[in-house]
Amino acid sequence: MRKTAPEIIGFHLGWDIRDVSEGRYQRYVAPRVYVCGSDYFCCPTGSQKPPKGVSENEWQKVGTYYGRDVWRVTP
Repeated sequence: MRKTAPEIIGFHLGWDIRDVSEGRYQRYVAPRVYVCGSDYFCCPTGSQKPPKGVSENEWQKVGTYYGRDVWRVTP
């Protein structure tokens, strides 16, 4: 079964999927970015890369779950 980005990010953080989904950052950014606490997270598919312009800092890979990488950036 294929997992969604909020499911995978929630698994990484130990959060409920709904809490992650409610933190969606912008409507038209791909891949979708979620604000969780004071950090931004994304979980791109294999053909996507973390978006640019969300923060001046660099995205860091913080884990891999269900075949997808979880990325974090602190603003």
